[in-house]
Amino acid sequence: MIIHDVEQGTPEWHTIRLGKLTASQAQAIATAGKGLETLVYKKVAEKLTGKADDGYTNANMERGNELEAMARNAYELESGNVVDQVGFCELDEYCGASPDGLIGGGGLVEIKCKSDPVFVKELLASEIDPAHVWQMQMQMFVTGRKWCDYAVFNPDFPQNLIVKRVERDEVAIDKIRAGVETGKAIIKSTLLKITNKYGKTK
Repeated sequence: MIIHDVEQGTPEWHTIRLGKLTASQAQAIATAGKGLETLVYKKVAEKLTGKADDGYTNANMERGNELEAMARNAYELESGNVVDQVGFCELDEYCGASPDGLIGGGGLVEIKCKSDPVFVKELLASEIDPAHVWQMQMQMFVTGRKWCDYAVFNPDFPQNLIVKRVERDEVAIDKIRAGVETGKAIIKSTLLKITNKYGKTK
């Protein structure tokens, strides 16, 4: 694994992720159905054009970016863990992940800054959104880590931080590994077909 020391969200970060299967799409990768097929075509397009289709943002995402440093500080204070920020963890030229931080020799942290109504749901919820669980499992697959703290933050609440630990699940990891291998094979074969039909792709 190669760790790229770039700031997440920057043009450099988007360039490194270009054409790669990443943890943000882990649920589609693990289920290896139509969602993976759609994702693969997106990644092939990124490789052929050199452009990332990651430009979507909304108010909640922007709010999350603004609050992430505050959330990280709150997590460090409550947990006693020191967060080592990373840019992008590259498993190979087709796969990687961007965890919000490495903890010691075996942990990760995934920070979510939720809107007020969603944070209320988080306060009451006993389970974590499956999409986030898959995301964390793929981060552990890429980094080889054993656990990930799911840290949900909203500074407007008296109880402003919720931390739930997610342990590495080898059954889930096996599904992710299989989905990644399937996705990589389809990306390679699709690029080869286009090259054979049209010549050079770049």
